Amino acid sequence: MKQHKRNIAIIFIASILSSIFSITSANAADYRYWTFWVTTNDQWSFANEGAGTLIATDQLVTGWKFAVTGVDNGLPPVTSASFAELCPDTSEQAGVIRVAVVVDFNDSTIAPDGETPPSETKISCISLKEGLSAADALNESGLEIRANDGFVCGINGYPKEECGIEVAAPTEIATTQETPVAAEETVTESSNNTTIIGLGVIAIVAALVASRMRKKK
Repeated sequence: MKQHKRNIAIIFIASILSSIFSITSANAADYRYWTFWVTTNDQWSFANEGAGTLIATDQLVTGWKFAVTGVDNGLPPVTSASFAELCPDTSEQAGVIRVAVVVDFNDSTIAPDGETPPSETKISCISLKEGLSAADALNESGLEIRANDGFVCGINGYPKEECGIEVAAPTEIATTQETPVAAEETVTESSNNTTIIGLGVIAIVAALVASRMRKKK
């Protein structure tokens, strides 16, 4: 009888553990859309504001990548993030802001059904007047832009119709590409917090179960 009670307690604690560690993955959602990137010290970083409000600075590099993203914000464009490398022939001019615009269509693993992404990444070297935005730089790139309420839905006809839809995460990307360092740190911290909370709850429940079992002896 005592052994039976112990087994029930173990199963009860195990069910709590399973519930705690399934919360994060069950609530996760992934979206497919044109992600927006900027550079800091010649390194890509996910933009923390929209292209329409980001005022361009001289030698700014902006990146647009069609991607499936969730908590990790996907991966940046595959090209260099250095303005000097992308636009070596764009000379400095007084009152002119120089911006490099990179458009990475990604590969077929994340393409909408029936569509094939353009194979070549587009790089445009744009000269703007002072005070204009990263969105203005994209519009000056000569590429066809399809937008909805300021949200970039398509570039050069890709994708044809969809605009920021929720999708299932492609396992090919998750297993073959590295996650950005910042994303790894975020995921690790979240996992650690979940683990600590889970262990704390388990310890409390285990103590209560053990206490009740002792009282019934």
